Amino acid sequence: MTNTRCDGKMYLGRTISLNTFVSSRPNFVVSKGIASIVSNDTRLKSTSRNPFMKFGFDSIKSTHISKVTNFGVSKGIASIVSSDVRVKSISRTPILKSGFWSTTTEVAKVTEDEVRALFSLWNDALATGDSRIVANRYTQSPVLLPTVSDIPRTDFNSVKDYFDSFLKKKPQGKILDGYIKIGDDGGWATDQGIYEFTMGVDGSTVKGRYSYMYVKEEGIWKIQHHHSSVMPEEIAMGKSITEDEVRSLFYRWNDALATLDSKNVASRYAKDGVLLPTVSDIPRTDFTGIDDYFTNFLTKKPQGEILESNVKIGHNYCQDCGIYEFTFGTTGQKVKGRYSFVYTYEDNDWKIAHHHSSVMPEGIVLAEPITDGEVRSLFGLWNDALATLEPKKVAARYSKKAVLLPTVSDVPRTDYPGIVDYFTNFLQLKPQGEILSGDTLVGTNWAQDAGIYEFTMGATGAKVMGRYTFIYVFEDGEWKISQHHSSVMPEANKPQPITEHEVKDLFQLWNSALATLDADAVARRYAKDSTLLPTVSDVPRTNYNLIKDYFVGFLKKKPQGEIKESYVTIGNNWCQDTGLYEFTMGATGDKVMGRYSFIYVYEDGEWKISHHHSSVMPEAFLGPAK
Repeated sequence: MTNTRCDGKMYLGRTISLNTFVSSRPNFVVSKGIASIVSNDTRLKSTSRNPFMKFGFDSIKSTHISKVTNFGVSKGIASIVSSDVRVKSISRTPILKSGFWSTTTEVAKVTEDEVRALFSLWNDALATGDSRIVANRYTQSPVLLPTVSDIPRTDFNSVKDYFDSFLKKKPQGKILDGYIKIGDDGGWATDQGIYEFTMGVDGSTVKGRYSYMYVKEEGIWKIQHHHSSVMPEEIAMGKSITEDEVRSLFYRWNDALATLDSKNVASRYAKDGVLLPTVSDIPRTDFTGIDDYFTNFLTKKPQGEILESNVKIGHNYCQDCGIYEFTFGTTGQKVKGRYSFVYTYEDNDWKIAHHHSSVMPEGIVLAEPITDGEVRSLFGLWNDALATLEPKKVAARYSKKAVLLPTVSDVPRTDYPGIVDYFTNFLQLKPQGEILSGDTLVGTNWAQDAGIYEFTMGATGAKVMGRYTFIYVFEDGEWKISQHHSSVMPEANKPQPITEHEVKDLFQLWNSALATLDADAVARRYAKDSTLLPTVSDVPRTNYNLIKDYFVGFLKKKPQGEIKESYVTIGNNWCQDTGLYEFTMGATGDKVMGRYSFIYVYEDGEWKISHHHSSVMPEAFLGPAK
């Protein structure tokens, strides 16, 4: 760069006296941050009404300026870091109207250690317990895909809202395995890997996968994108447990009995646990009810022993069924009974989700005989009640103390009003069921039918398969449903397979939608809760209408895209395609290059765009990185 004299010249309508002035300024930036001038052979001799003095600064070091890449104005601290810059005169410099100015030869490229230290800053923010401090670690337009929320958080308030809850656990994280990548222009960096959190409230630890993308905002490195997810093997395989460990769970419960503290015993049950006790007709479905039962039962000082055990291990649940015997310390009496424990993994511990205890059936008189065929016909009576579309008629098929664990509700229904309430909503779909496969079992005063059924929803034509368990009891001269458990098919939650080639083909589906020039057709390529950060709009588009609105304008250019570089990542029911694409605008013939990120999720039987970030090529307006 040649030195150009500019002493006493008018610049932007104001006089600047410089011994040497920079002739090339590829970028001109206004900022509220810290400003500095890094230069090569720039001399500033004296200050006349020097605007730096306004803020109490009276010394400026010298520097050589070889190139000027950035020129900024700041309200903060101003410094000129230099080697041979001499202040000659600065007279009413217009650039200093709001504060201080800076020019830099280049932005120093961030190091891997500095990137990794950004996690520590975020972790320190967690330690404050203040959700606002944590949210301030993110950019003004972030994307947070948190571990335990389905909702993408795309602004300060929604990020703060997530941490309002999460910080109650007093989490502190550490990185176990991480991979850092720094952008070629030094303007962004990513840190991805595996981290572990220790929850201060209970000392529990949780591992997860993380992805951070950092960018500079107002001179400070902030989190632009943060994606956190549970470990996929835990989802796919479930929490591991052995048969011996399942049986040991009984003795943890038995030890709680030995304390004679009813609350201690009740704490062994899950939050939504159901206890069907040996000597009470009342199902206990919450902590208070379970505590109440054991308040009385523990007065006998019971201690149990398993005589026969049958263990079954499932996905994040296990079952132990058999025969146990209790010895009552107050009397020495021994009583046998049948038991069923169903355990679930909750809050980092195995808890009792279902406990059914009953006396031995021999000697009990069968009130009403029933055949396997008659048991199966009871489903037909229930299905006929569905066809009436009257929730009270359906609820009448259940016994007085029935428990309904429905397919699409987290709330156990344990009384008539609760069952009516569930079917008031469910019947709007006009469901009709059909048993595809099942097994019946006839006991003493009870019968069971369990298997797989399928519903056809008359309102939509949709077909939904599920698993069912009906337990019937003879009540008021009629067989009624005592327990009904319905659940979705577990394989429906398995990861959806996709190849790298198929991921790349998803772009062509979106490109074909562009070719229709129909904004609705394009918007339908996006998921229900998607986020679009478009190329030529500052407004994040976070719902169908906003996405459609953007494409109404963009499609007027008749764009067609072509991928130039592509990088594919495949995850558990998600995939990512990032790179460079070029658009040809049919309306003008213009060609425009851009950077893209597509994140796809499997939704409603189809891969949809969950996140789409498109940006212009930075060198087009910032100049090449130095």
